[in-house]
Amino acid sequence: MFFFDDRFETFAMFSVSHVLALLVLASIAILIVRYRHVLAANPRLDKRLRIGVACTMVVMEWVFYVWSISRGGFTYDLLPLGLCAMSMYLTAILLVVDKEKLFKVIYPWAITGAFLSLMVATTTFNFPHFRYMHYFGNHGLFLLAMLYYSVVRRYRMTYHDTLKSSLILFLIAIPIYVLNIVLKTNHLFLAALPDGFEGLTEAVGSPLWLIIFVLMIFGLFNLWHLPFLKKTNLPSKEVVDGHDTLTTIDEKGFTL
Repeated sequence: MFFFDDRFETFAMFSVSHVLALLVLASIAILIVRYRHVLAANPRLDKRLRIGVACTMVVMEWVFYVWSISRGGFTYDLLPLGLCAMSMYLTAILLVVDKEKLFKVIYPWAITGAFLSLMVATTTFNFPHFRYMHYFGNHGLFLLAMLYYSVVRRYRMTYHDTLKSSLILFLIAIPIYVLNIVLKTNHLFLAALPDGFEGLTEAVGSPLWLIIFVLMIFGLFNLWHLPFLKKTNLPSKEVVDGHDTLTTIDEKGFTL
């Protein structure tokens, strides 16, 4: 099939197709921010978007599983134990159940996983191969979902939430680290760094690189918390029955 043609295995980081994928995602992000009040004022559209994105991510992921197994059989690398895989499934659940408590756990996971994967793309297949669509599509969708919940649904993170999310991931990483040794896998990149970060391993050696990597992830978690440090009680426009009205957002992000 055209979308599974191995002749498209020509992807290179920061090539035209890589940059275009990033520009498309950036454009969608700008539209979400630009029309956030319209989206917030339309519950029916909000629900359709959430369910549609959740189904799209899960379907694309399972097509990826079938394609991968058809090429070389099942491997333990397909287990959804990586940061991006966990973020994708949890984001899909969040989009369906719509619970702020779940958002507070996965927000830094999803932003970090998507950011690193989109910047240091590890796929080898170029547009229009399915794997290209799946890689940039799914990473982009759960990243955009976090933006959507932040600017449209106005879900908020306290620093305590960021610390709690970090601790949960750290506790999950401990058994995954052991599992990597047993299964000879590299979930959460706890056995080896992804392509593009090899220099860190060579520079500091093992196991210091792992400590630095964990600290770097925690640093990114803190970076993604910065948007929630904005001043409180600022006026914000909200669309009600087609008219712009001024509202006030309190410290938790709720409309007063």
